[in-house]
Amino acid sequence: MQIPLVKSSLYPDLQVQQKKEENMKRKMLNKVMAASLAAIMTVGMSGCGNTTEQPASSGDTPQPEEAPAPAAEDSGSEEQAEQSAPEEEEASSDLRIDPNTGEPFDLGGMEIIIADWWTGEPGDPTTDFQAAQREHQEWLQETYNFKMVQKNYAGWGWGEGSIGEAFVQAATSGNDENIIYILTNSAATAADVSQGLMYDIAKLDGDVIDLSAEKWQSNGEVNSWKVGDSVYCFATGPSEPRGGLYFNKTVLKDAGIDPETIYDMQQNDTWTWDAWVDIMDKVQRDTDNDGQIDVYGCVQNNGGMVYMCVRSNGGALVSKNSDGTYALTADSDQVKEALHFAMETVNNQYFLNYSDEEGTNWEDYKNLFMSGQAAFMYDDAYCAYEGGWLTGQNPVEVNGVTLDQSVDYGYVMFPKGPKGQMVTNKSNNLLCMPASYSDEKARLLMFAYDVWTDDVPDYEGYYGLLDNLYGGMKDTRSVDETIDMMTTRGVDDWHAIVPNFDPNTNFLYELAGPNKDVDALLEQNIPAWQTAVDEFNASLK
Repeated sequence: MQIPLVKSSLYPDLQVQQKKEENMKRKMLNKVMAASLAAIMTVGMSGCGNTTEQPASSGDTPQPEEAPAPAAEDSGSEEQAEQSAPEEEEASSDLRIDPNTGEPFDLGGMEIIIADWWTGEPGDPTTDFQAAQREHQEWLQETYNFKMVQKNYAGWGWGEGSIGEAFVQAATSGNDENIIYILTNSAATAADVSQGLMYDIAKLDGDVIDLSAEKWQSNGEVNSWKVGDSVYCFATGPSEPRGGLYFNKTVLKDAGIDPETIYDMQQNDTWTWDAWVDIMDKVQRDTDNDGQIDVYGCVQNNGGMVYMCVRSNGGALVSKNSDGTYALTADSDQVKEALHFAMETVNNQYFLNYSDEEGTNWEDYKNLFMSGQAAFMYDDAYCAYEGGWLTGQNPVEVNGVTLDQSVDYGYVMFPKGPKGQMVTNKSNNLLCMPASYSDEKARLLMFAYDVWTDDVPDYEGYYGLLDNLYGGMKDTRSVDETIDMMTTRGVDDWHAIVPNFDPNTNFLYELAGPNKDVDALLEQNIPAWQTAVDEFNASLK
């Protein structure tokens, strides 16, 4: 697997605060300078008519007409006006010019929807970054004459009433709405690509978008969803952090282990499978001498940990060739070594298996981790987003039990295997447009999306999820170090987009049973998997 390496700018706490303070000072200074300039221009232009207003720059908010001007005896007004003039000239030059007209883009009042399955009504900004972002978006809409909103448009997935169904209907019926759709990274999305339902945004490259720019390249999706020279799905900015290991700090301390040493190993690139097993071996024990294990090494959300072992050892069930086709690589040495480690070492020795017990459900792993019955838990970063089930900010009940959310936890990358490195799964939500859109409609929509996703002035390189993550995670190292790595170390699960490729029913679920032969099960599934890959390659041609 090729791991995209991109520059990431995640501000630590101190840097965030300094940035906020600098931003506030800049805004106050700009307001004083703008008011001073307004007073001077009012006097100087009192005898003129039909003056033309300059558009606001992306770095400044248009000031209300009633903004108070300083007293006439303010001796610094002229000097301030002279200082602000170059800034106004520079700001105007930042306007995006439509090469078709030679004038700034004008979208004619177009109302655009970014359609997803989760966004609710927008609330008031709660952080400086959110306030600056809202201000900038309002400026964009006024300057380029459009409205844009992201909202819950339909349900998740591809069934009846879903966002996937809505997209297919739009692509096949010639729907004329101005909608950019967000879809899941799935085989259904890949099928839409192969059936020609998606607009090729590569046609707009070099016109209203620059697909070589960092914001388009950093998560790799424009390359992942490229067929020949065509690009069908996209996303901007860093990859969303996904799977990793949470650890219960209290459980580790009770076993005489300093939780900070795990972060240290991650930072020093010594966080390996062996290091993880060594800690689990020390933690797992019978605390009351009744012959039963009371604290286990780990618990997991379904089978995600098994696939992470494959990824972290440089393996993949399916790989992508340089020509855009796919190859079955499930029988590689990296994959086999990872599967044996996952099943024979972790699952058989350190995993708290609860799924076969009467009265349990799939979410019980949450109770087990929070109650201190397991030291590690494999799950996604979003569990600790602000308001998530791990944070303690909202009561959560699982299988009739209210979680004890007072647990102190940390979060690290999954340890690396002998043939790999620390990675996470790349599972970004994907944006696309129906192929039925005209080139001009697609052009205007992509221009709007491009400026909408540019950096907010004074927050260049700022990762918007930071506000959310700092509000949910229990320590800063999980954000400053772990999340920073995750945004640049996501790898694709190509098998997830191959139609009819099912690694779960006849493999993963069977593998979880007692005394299963990893190699024999793998060999049994190879023919069906190879057929699925071959059929997918044929559809792409």
